[in-house]
Amino acid sequence: MNTREFLTRMGAGAATWLGGPLAGASTPAPVLIRWAELDVAPDQLGAFQEAALALHDAVVRHEPGVQVYHAAVEIDRPGRVHVLEVYDDASVYDRHVRQPHFQAFRAATDALVTARRMHDALPVKLGAKALPGTAPLVRLAELRIVPALLPAYRAAVTEEIETSIRVEPGVWGIHAVSLAQDPALLRFFEIYADEAAYRMHIASPHFRKYVEVTGAMISERRLTEARALFLSKRQASPRR
Repeated sequence: MNTREFLTRMGAGAATWLGGPLAGASTPAPVLIRWAELDVAPDQLGAFQEAALALHDAVVRHEPGVQVYHAAVEIDRPGRVHVLEVYDDASVYDRHVRQPHFQAFRAATDALVTARRMHDALPVKLGAKALPGTAPLVRLAELRIVPALLPAYRAAVTEEIETSIRVEPGVWGIHAVSLAQDPALLRFFEIYADEAAYRMHIASPHFRKYVEVTGAMISERRLTEARALFLSKRQASPRR
């Protein structure tokens, strides 16, 4: 199922999941989120990164409807690249993939990518502040939640992310999403100022509370250290 088909089938349910009640035809469309996993031949990672950075620069300069555009490569699997993309809505995404700079990126990297997995996702909580121009620490996580406990987990993790962003200067972003085809599978793209900021975060009272409250709700977890390829956060463009 492609993105357009997914949003069409979700209909009112998508708006409810996103926390926005339907108020009629003028209600804004939900944001569109994609999480991509790309396997790049390790000896071609430099060429891929060069093309990806050129794409990122063009997206930041020319596509105001792109709210989040992050990419990181796993430390233990240097050919595994994760890309988190958040668009104002499906029309912004449709314009993005037709842009000349995106087409140039695909032409330059298709031969470098050995596998490509694209996941539509829905927001659990997208928390971030301005990203300073220094090299941060990136961590990725994948959690499977007991389905019956999803509402309670979403409430607990939302509180934890909101508190972390508000009170911890070294927490620059925690984006939590659920996969559209498997809502009990959550993914996190986390950005910290450095290792010390991450250690301070996991020792904080609000994180310890989160761990205690949600321990029985999580049936599987995978934590991954990563290196940022590029990071950006834009404000949503005004609705017309």
